[in-house]
Amino acid sequence: MPNFKVSPIHLGVIALIGFSSLNAVAQQKVEEVFVTGSAIRRIVSDEALPIQVVTKEEIKSFGVSNTEELMKFMPIAQSMGGTHSSLDGAGGVSNYGQATISLRGIGDQYTLVLVNGRPANGNLNLIPLAAIERIEILQDGASSTYGSDAIAGVVNFIMTNNFQGVEVSANVGTPTRPGGGQRKTFGVTVGKGNYATDGFNITGSFSAETEKELYAGDRDFAKTGNVFPYLVGAATGQGNIEGGWIPGVGKASTFKGSTWYGNPLAASGNCADISMFLYPSLSGGKAPYCLYDSAKDVRLVPEREALSVSFSGKYKLNNSVQLFGDAIISQTDLTSRYQPSPVRYSFLTTDSLFAAQKIDPALLISPSNPNYKIAADYLTKQGFGSLVGQSLAITSRVFDFGPRTNTNNLNDSRFVAGARGDLNGHAWESAVYSMTSKVDSGVADGYFSQVKFAQIVNSRNDWNPWAPASAQTDAFKQAVQAAKYTGSTIGINTKTVGGDAKITGPAFNAPGGEAMYAAGVQYQKYELERNPDSALASGDIAGLGGAQLALTKDRSNTAAFGELSIPVSKTLELNTSARHDNYSDFGGADTYKANARWKASNIAVVRASMGTGFRAPSLTSLWTPQTTGTSAQFTDPKFPNMPNQQVQEVSGGNPNLQPEKSKQKSIGLVLTPVKNLTIGIDAWNIEIDGKITSASAQETVSRFRSGDAAYAGLVTLNPSTGMVDQVKSVFANIGSASYSGIDLNAAYKMNLESGTLGLSMYGTYMNKADETSPSGTISRKVGTMVESNGDPVIGADSGGVIVKWKHLLTVSYETGPWRYTLGQNFYTGYRTGDRMLDGEPNYVPNQTTYNAQVSYSGVKNLKLTLGVKNLLDKNPPIYVPASNQFASGYDISMYDPRARFVYLSANYKFN
Repeated sequence: MPNFKVSPIHLGVIALIGFSSLNAVAQQKVEEVFVTGSAIRRIVSDEALPIQVVTKEEIKSFGVSNTEELMKFMPIAQSMGGTHSSLDGAGGVSNYGQATISLRGIGDQYTLVLVNGRPANGNLNLIPLAAIERIEILQDGASSTYGSDAIAGVVNFIMTNNFQGVEVSANVGTPTRPGGGQRKTFGVTVGKGNYATDGFNITGSFSAETEKELYAGDRDFAKTGNVFPYLVGAATGQGNIEGGWIPGVGKASTFKGSTWYGNPLAASGNCADISMFLYPSLSGGKAPYCLYDSAKDVRLVPEREALSVSFSGKYKLNNSVQLFGDAIISQTDLTSRYQPSPVRYSFLTTDSLFAAQKIDPALLISPSNPNYKIAADYLTKQGFGSLVGQSLAITSRVFDFGPRTNTNNLNDSRFVAGARGDLNGHAWESAVYSMTSKVDSGVADGYFSQVKFAQIVNSRNDWNPWAPASAQTDAFKQAVQAAKYTGSTIGINTKTVGGDAKITGPAFNAPGGEAMYAAGVQYQKYELERNPDSALASGDIAGLGGAQLALTKDRSNTAAFGELSIPVSKTLELNTSARHDNYSDFGGADTYKANARWKASNIAVVRASMGTGFRAPSLTSLWTPQTTGTSAQFTDPKFPNMPNQQVQEVSGGNPNLQPEKSKQKSIGLVLTPVKNLTIGIDAWNIEIDGKITSASAQETVSRFRSGDAAYAGLVTLNPSTGMVDQVKSVFANIGSASYSGIDLNAAYKMNLESGTLGLSMYGTYMNKADETSPSGTISRKVGTMVESNGDPVIGADSGGVIVKWKHLLTVSYETGPWRYTLGQNFYTGYRTGDRMLDGEPNYVPNQTTYNAQVSYSGVKNLKLTLGVKNLLDKNPPIYVPASNQFASGYDISMYDPRARFVYLSANYKFN
């Protein structure tokens, strides 16, 4: 068992710095503003709330080119439960190009994303990096202020809104290793008017980004799924014999399924002739068979183009009223490519068109086919002579249409208009807003109609499943093209309209000063429309995961909230808040929060909070029709030498869902022992009950095999083989979870004779991340993707891991026009899936990478920056996935496959 403890060097750094949740820049602010997590206007630096403030200068020092990449830098954003567009394809699960954030690994659905304090749709690709002034990350639940989804915390992007002049920026970057992954960005920010002197300002930003795709074949660590004994590229292979079949009737008594009877090419050691490989370990009397190493065909980084435009403005109507507004419009085009689709009996049975059109759901080779002799000779030699003379069902890896190519076009918009002002010492604010998101998803190559393909193959006598696609007859090649499918697959439209109004001001005189109050109301209406193409709705397009049915639903929510802050003394402040939400489809939810701030001395502040939260069930989890499709890959513990199985899966929504409920507690200490140094610690705990979940195929099968009664009715077995035929996965309020940890952050500046030394650090220590299954079994997820017996932890199907400790340490030195920055990214090791061939545990050791940057601003209005990410060009450690992941050899959620990445940027401001 390896040692996952933080090294003495890292402990020394932690002990030296301490770390809190406000950086030194926040201390410079004295203006009272609305702070993330509170409806009362207050000074940012009063340390009443555990907020990380990431400034524009820090963002530039990270060397990132978009908002998604920026949030990956933050240690509080654990990889488990987070979804990122760069994983589309490599992860094997399409998120339609959207990018979200998961604070503390609890899940992106528990993290509320705001722009300028009001709701955003959660897609980080909507937010242009060039327009961000700062980011406020509330490390505390805030449902009593914002309502649903704020259980894990809140990320509030504050946009630049008082800029004057024109600033142009450009960035080009490339990996130092050959292949793709190059990136270019261009941005312009324009502003007019100084609000303080002119009474108005309008600021606009434009950004464009392009990224070239990167193939797994261009990375030694990812170009093969066969790294024995750790990995086996065990995807469905070409030409494996599933068993006998009676055309027009169905499975014969000799049908066993999948690879049961082996492959003629495997027996002769010639799997490579059809781009397959011989499975290296067999048990249970199985015949030799061929599998597919799909790794080289995966695109680790998709081809991407993104455009975004943002505007913000404010206008002084009179001495007491200000008008304001902002708008963001973005478009992202994403193309992902990966391996050709597999076909076998268990995949085709989920397609309703086979039964409707009375077509056999299997690829068959009949005795009249001249190539049948290859199978007959092999079966006789292997002792399976009883099959000879029957039509045979054969597995296939369909190369006839090229690699699967998915296209996703995203169009997002967000508009806000409002007014704020003062009324006899009371500050009021009101706004209306609208958000829309439109996704058009389609396929450009590699996809086909399963019914048409099977019908064509089964009607001909020239298919040779033991020859490559290029060696098939010209007539066969031409005939199967009729099954090819290109075009749209699904359109997804969402719309949210809403409005809010709030007022805050003095309530009464308390012993320590004026008590402050806030009160407000909010209204939102949500609309969802999913329009699958008829072919996708039927489940007939191979490789798209089964049928998806149309869905059109809407709902509304009204809410009222209040907050009261009482200075009990000059050093002690108490704060309470409460909120009531009422949804049109499931009813109401009440939440509260209480927190306290005690200034123990001039250098020490203690803060604590407790409260409740909730998450409303999504429209998709409530109303998605239940359908039968193909499951994600899993390994059945009863058949460990047949990994990466896929079977029928029944999934869908549940209209009886209720909101998830949570309880949060935190306590923190903030120290400012010397000028320009803030140090501290915030410990927290989150409990979630009634968690809305649907168990993954791997979890369902593993728990079923272990005898867990809660999973007994969710698995259907094949009566003749004892193998899994079907799993059921439907949303329900069946889970609970408990999380606790410590957030450690700091910032320090020291003036030296030759320049200024800066130090900043963001760190998160996870003490507990436990999730309870429907039967009460606790899955302990910190530092591991599997249980002690090797079964995946609950939630492993979402990808990623919750590491014990993760930090970003940045040291900078500024002298004259030069600024030098060195950043360290560190996380502790963790247990991955077990080695595939011998079942031994596999561990990722502690990982450290470095980023470096140098910038020069010696020319008026010009700033040049040269930077390197992954400075030492470090390879990823050997990684064994615990659930479905198309890419091989590395953890797609913890490592950038571009490896060392060099970039050059230039910023020029016109006066």
